[in-house]
Amino acid sequence: MRAVIAWVEGDPEIMGDAADLAEALGVPAWGVAAGTDPAALAAAGSERIFMIDGPYDATIHSAAIASICVTPLVMLLPGSANGSDLAPRLAARLGAACLLDCAWLRPAPDGLLAARWAHDDRALERWQVPEGATLVATLRPRSRGAPRPRRRQPRIERLQVGGKAPGSRLLRNLPADPRSVGVADADRIVAAGLGIGSPDLLPAVQNLADLLGAALGASRPLADRGWVPFHRQIGTTGQQVSPGLYVAIGVSGATQHMAGIGEAETVVAINTDPGCPMMARANLAAVGDAAEVVPALQRKLRQLHGAQA
Repeated sequence: MRAVIAWVEGDPEIMGDAADLAEALGVPAWGVAAGTDPAALAAAGSERIFMIDGPYDATIHSAAIASICVTPLVMLLPGSANGSDLAPRLAARLGAACLLDCAWLRPAPDGLLAARWAHDDRALERWQVPEGATLVATLRPRSRGAPRPRRRQPRIERLQVGGKAPGSRLLRNLPADPRSVGVADADRIVAAGLGIGSPDLLPAVQNLADLLGAALGASRPLADRGWVPFHRQIGTTGQQVSPGLYVAIGVSGATQHMAGIGEAETVVAINTDPGCPMMARANLAAVGDAAEVVPALQRKLRQLHGAQA
């Protein structure tokens, strides 16, 4: 029996993707719960749930998932750091094809059709997966929204996890560098807009992000002008983000940008226009010139860091 299986890491969105694909293919959807309440997987459409205990470990998780007594038609994972690490390991164990950073997967007359982000997210390349082949794929997280509710009474099983392979041991986990982490995965973001006036203020904005342990983001006009790389652009034409803290500096709040931060928890806005959409969206708003407010915030944060030290 073949199925579409999702490895769900904290966010059931990927389970909804698996259920949609399974429904289109006429096969069951199963979920592997890693740090996710099984009830959320059931509500998203999982007909069978496999539980894995303990923190993420590539060797243990790949061996446990591969032990499921079925060759999946498709194995879906979120494109998080752990998901992107686990996907090729699973593909190697299953003898499957592997596609990372996909936008969507659809049935095709002779197999599956997968769209994958390419050329700095400016284009989608399409991949044909032959009928009968097994595919392991990651989908960009937090980009498609909450899954469609489905009522399921799943069978819940606990996967047996063995020890590590010989010679494999975890030394320590290193925190992600905010300067290198993708904005879609960042828990804190400092975003600059055209209201900063010129690229001369970008180093100060980056320094503010460093003090907050945040990633640097930007609105579309800055990416269009080449002030920041395209992968830092936030909005429907860029990255969809859902940070715990979003600091918008000189971002007026165009519709496409606001749609990209819909899941942000706390929004702080700095702008000279008190009536712009971003100020209305903000939990905390400061009316002022970014060239004055940003240095003031830097001084305050340095004082706090010094006091903590």
